[in-house]
Amino acid sequence: FGQNTSFMSDQPEVEEFAFQAEINQLMSLIVNTFYSNKEIFLRELISNASDAIDKIRYQSLTDPSILDSEKDLRIEIIPDQANNQLVIRDTGIGMTKADLVNNLGTIARSGTKNFMQAISDGADVSMIGQFGVGFYSAYLVADNVTVITKHNDDEQYIWQSEAGGHFTIQRDTVNESLGRGTKITLTLKEDQGDFLAERTLKDLVKKHSQFIQYPIRLYTTKEEEVTDDEAVTEVKEDKVEETEEAKIEEVDEDEEKKDKKKKKVEKHEWEELNKQKPLWLRNPADVTTEEYAAFYKGITNDWEEHLAVKHFSVEGQLEFRAVLFVPKRAPFDMFESKKKQNNVKLYVRRVFITDSCEDLIPEWLGFIKGIVDSEDLPLNISRETLQQNKILKVIRKHIVKKALELFTEIAENKEDYDKFYEAFAKNLKYGIHDNDSQAKDKLAELLRYHTTTSGNEMTSLKDYITRMKEGQEDIYFICGDSKKAVESSPFLEGLKKKGLEVILMTDPMDEYAMQQLKEFEGKKFKNITKEGLETANTEEEKKKAEELKAQTENLCKVIKDTLGETVEKVVTSQRIVDSPCCIVTGEYGWTAYMERIMKAQALRNNSMGSFMVSKKTLEINPEHPIIVELRKKADKDANDKTVKDLIWLLFETSMLTSGFVLDEPTSFATRIHRMIKLGLSITGDDAADLEADDLPELEDETAGDGEMEQVD
Repeated sequence: FGQNTSFMSDQPEVEEFAFQAEINQLMSLIVNTFYSNKEIFLRELISNASDAIDKIRYQSLTDPSILDSEKDLRIEIIPDQANNQLVIRDTGIGMTKADLVNNLGTIARSGTKNFMQAISDGADVSMIGQFGVGFYSAYLVADNVTVITKHNDDEQYIWQSEAGGHFTIQRDTVNESLGRGTKITLTLKEDQGDFLAERTLKDLVKKHSQFIQYPIRLYTTKEEEVTDDEAVTEVKEDKVEETEEAKIEEVDEDEEKKDKKKKKVEKHEWEELNKQKPLWLRNPADVTTEEYAAFYKGITNDWEEHLAVKHFSVEGQLEFRAVLFVPKRAPFDMFESKKKQNNVKLYVRRVFITDSCEDLIPEWLGFIKGIVDSEDLPLNISRETLQQNKILKVIRKHIVKKALELFTEIAENKEDYDKFYEAFAKNLKYGIHDNDSQAKDKLAELLRYHTTTSGNEMTSLKDYITRMKEGQEDIYFICGDSKKAVESSPFLEGLKKKGLEVILMTDPMDEYAMQQLKEFEGKKFKNITKEGLETANTEEEKKKAEELKAQTENLCKVIKDTLGETVEKVVTSQRIVDSPCCIVTGEYGWTAYMERIMKAQALRNNSMGSFMVSKKTLEINPEHPIIVELRKKADKDANDKTVKDLIWLLFETSMLTSGFVLDEPTSFATRIHRMIKLGLSITGDDAADLEADDLPELEDETAGDGEMEQVD
């Protein structure tokens, strides 16, 4: 079984191609890496072989004649000790010449770059299959790789490379025809001879590939002892007459052993390595944790074990079996628009149909991996008609239900759920935003948040409700960039003073989810950065609020006249205690945080933003010393330039503390510089570069120190 790769003069022309730059870097990384777990190359090549057979099998559902070139769907492994070569052969779809050029060298896939980035970030080389570049793992153990391949639509070709920056392709006229499929010959490095040992190969297939659904056959060599006569002649059929048998039996065995010398001869035979039936057909009670782990790694190319598994069957009007896995980590491309929408393989009566059926699971569940095997879908269903199939919609409904059950089971173990939530919280929130009415309430139960009273622990919405104060009707929450940022927000002051717990949301997805999640267990959600927050509960509190409102009515008018259209209105606030003022948004527009998120969208629709940007309301704290002094000055002289300058300064600082981005940060900086100038008693030319022509002059600086103290 040695591979003949010599080029004779009458052979077709050998074409040489350069590897694409990123692929060349990838191969250089693989060839030169010091990586002990090189065994993963076999898993990757067997996985690729299985995919190739899946493709031809799927095509044969509509055109059975496609299999005429090779009806037996199988994977073969042939160790060739004499030539230090390992051969992996499949009877899959094969590759045309164009496929060879594109798939094995000249077109870089997105996974190439992503894989190298992951490696540089400290990831494991065994992740290679997840990035779609598993073929190149062959160079972990081989100096030279030769690929012979035959596609039904093309002639047989040879691809060869020693990973030196280039590869060659030529039409194959010297090797036996494959019929159809691909034969990969690895010429192993000197120190990789262990991968030719039968025991090693059997162990690796059992470890990584035992649940591949096509037969994996190993070409084995066995030694047997035979006599001289048996060595010369073929073993004959047992067609011996009884009389002859009797005579043979009468011969003295010891005499026979002396007369006939024994020899050791090699016998070759194919041994099937994966005889187990598909795991999903077995009773879940009979499947071990180790078997689930092996199956998961086999279908996902993940090097880590799964976090949790749900193995179930549905019977009745509709029948299907499924095994769903939750990985330990989020995939690197989880929310990339061009990635495959799901990782669940669809089978129909044990025949693989597709692994890219978008209607099988909702997009937010795209991280779930596994298989679904339906008894009811037609075998020859096309990918197009699959999308309109009613059976598929019912299967989808069951998968969502079972996935939610699985997540609830994970939540019973805090350590596991912490890992799960860290990796997939965005997906749960995306599920709520996706307006999946079937899942919304269940997903809300799975959410976890920090609150103003939870410390470093996260709490569920159910637990929050159990701690709500008597008479509290709303679930209070605030969104922001980080826990630290929202904890110090002025919006929390009034609620904290009353001992009311507020949920701290620090994920941009929370803003989207809360647009759809209006209530939970009968309690409405209330964003404390929006208008309409009422915290004055008693008659005494309401009376005091009215009095303060009346006292500051004139100041509110002065502030509104000064700021003009920048704010919609100016009112007294019940939500702040220690801050002089804050800026709240309208109940139905964007919050400050959402506005920042939308502005950061590179491809956002600007026209959408214009009417979603909320009107701003400036709320002032009538009891704050700054506001009290400002009110006195405004009552004394509404046109005081210092008052107006301080109003702008208060407004812009409130913009920042309320989470907005300033449209004119330089104007704000200039106002700050002027205040610094007052504090340092800088006068004349020293202050020239701090002045701004477009800002009103401050009052006489000789009064500066006293006034600064009053306002500060």
